Amino acid sequence: MKTQLNPKITVIAVALALGVVGFSTLSIAEPEDLNQSPLVSDFKALDVDNDGTLTRAEASKDKLFNKSNFDAADPDHDGTLTQTEFADYKSKVQSKETGRIVDDSVITAKVKADILKDEGFKGLQISVETHKGIVQLSGFVDNKTQITRAEEIAKATEGVKSVKNSLIVKS
Repeated sequence: MKTQLNPKITVIAVALALGVVGFSTLSIAEPEDLNQSPLVSDFKALDVDNDGTLTRAEASKDKLFNKSNFDAADPDHDGTLTQTEFADYKSKVQSKETGRIVDDSVITAKVKADILKDEGFKGLQISVETHKGIVQLSGFVDNKTQITRAEEIAKATEGVKSVKNSLIVKS
C-alpha cells in the first residue's frame, strides 16, 4: 500500500527539521502591505507628515487635486482628505477618463467603417482621430464632394460632438 504525503506538510516538516524557519524571526506581512493598490501608494507618498490625512498642500502635489477638485474630494469639508476620500475621488475620475477613451475609440472605429463602406471612398486613405468626441479627418481625396461627404458621415455618427475636416483635394 502506497501512502501519499501532503506536499505542504512535507515542506514544513523539512524546513523545521533543518532549522530554516525560526518562529522568533518569522516575518508576516501585514494584510495592507500585500497587493497594495497604486492609489494607497500614491496617498502614502503624498502624506509627508504621515498623519493619515492629506492637507490641501500635500494633495496639490498630485496634478488631479487643484482647489475645486480638492473640495469635491472632501465631502465632509474638514479641509483634509482621508485615504478613502482620496481613493474614492481619484478612482471615480480615472474611471470617467477610461470611459471617455473607450468612447473615443468606438467613435473612431465607427467613422472609419462608415467611410470605408461608402462607395465614393474606395481606395482612399483617410485618417480619423477622435478626442473627447471631436473627430479630426485628414488625408487626401479626389474632389470636394468627398470632403463634404466624409464630414457628413462623421457628423452622423453617434457620440460625435463636432468634426474638424482637414481633408485636402489631391492636385
